Amino acid sequence: MAEEKDNSKLYIGGIILIAVVGVLILKGRETEHLGMQSAPTESTQAAFEAANAKRLATQNIFVE
Repeated sequence: MAEEKDNSKLYIGGIILIAVVGVLILKGRETEHLGMQSAPTESTQAAFEAANAKRLATQNIFVE
């Protein structure tokens, strides 16, 4: 009589491996856009300064 090997541990290990690889791929794609955000910082800073100056002007607060 031939004995059958229990492959359930192999299947569970494969599923865990696929899940880990999938998470790593998704995490890599999630952070792709972060490298591109540094380009428009000058215009964002200028817009912030303009809005802050307008806010200060409406509150009659003078900054030296």
